[in-house]
Amino acid sequence: MYVLGLDVGGTSSRAVLADASGRRAGHGRAAGGNPAAHGTATAAANIRQALEAALRGVDPALVAGAVIGMAGAGALDRAVFDRMWASAGLRCVPAVTGDLTIAFAAGTAEPRGTVLIAGTGATAARIEDEEPVAISDGLGWLLGDQGSGFWLGREAAREAVRSLARGESGGLLTRLVAEQIRADREIRADRAGAPPGGGGGPAGASMGRPSGGGAGWPPADGRAEAVRIVVHAQGRSPLELARLAPLVSRAADAGDPAALQIVATAAGLLRATVAEVREAGEDTPVVLAGSVLTTGGPVCSAVREGLGASTVLAGDGAAGAAWLAAKRAFGLDGEAAGRLHRRILRQA
Repeated sequence: MYVLGLDVGGTSSRAVLADASGRRAGHGRAAGGNPAAHGTATAAANIRQALEAALRGVDPALVAGAVIGMAGAGALDRAVFDRMWASAGLRCVPAVTGDLTIAFAAGTAEPRGTVLIAGTGATAARIEDEEPVAISDGLGWLLGDQGSGFWLGREAAREAVRSLARGESGGLLTRLVAEQIRADREIRADRAGAPPGGGGGPAGASMGRPSGGGAGWPPADGRAEAVRIVVHAQGRSPLELARLAPLVSRAADAGDPAALQIVATAAGLLRATVAEVREAGEDTPVVLAGSVLTTGGPVCSAVREGLGASTVLAGDGAAGAAWLAAKRAFGLDGEAAGRLHRRILRQA
């Protein structure tokens, strides 16, 4: 017998098939399956693609249980989803839960604790009996998501445009942001078949090819460079600012003062998000998930140092979902569930 775990997000859908011993028997990956982002039909098709890859060579009727972790599950048209599920040959009824639950399960087999997710967005929850009972933040890029990848990218862009608009070349962070925007603009211009400097005026002035060695730096006209960044950022989806977040880590690691300040502020905001849901004196684990916290950068280090609690980095969310499915389908007790958790997550 087998179990399925799925981690369904806005950018990717991942599936893990495991047997009763915890051996990983299959896996699949496809485009985003979040119905709130893609609509139910597209989301269901993408999830089906991940499922088919994970089930290759296995009779779907042998799948005894499944757990699907999905942000925005409330937007799911269950009738459409159920038809897709049945068409894949699956007979078990999947449990659909939130991304907080599977992120916690991807880090620990404990039934209680706290999970902090900081990817493009940011949220935290207190978990009891594998379910969130209190949630903080997760309120979106415009009004919340404090300390998230978007927040870091926006602060990096703000630092760059403010420094450049004052006629200062700024530090390493400002240069990295400007060079990233230059590269992005040139890629867009190449795809459109137009010169990157087209359009005239400050926003369209020729910028030349960026290079890791800082060619063309500092810019001759700082304010014009700042305007280029502003126009580029405002012409794209706001969430694309999250792509600048790794530059903060890179600059902070090199000792850039502005980047170090952004890191410290982000870590403080994330710790405050945890404090909203964590009880005083609690000694349960804190699971850290999301790209900002699991890539080993300075924000993760600052969060871990300041929390004053035992922390663990989350593994693969689809493997965490598969473990939850196995625990429920096979009726595992605490010790057996712990052993299975180690096996499934170690292979992911």
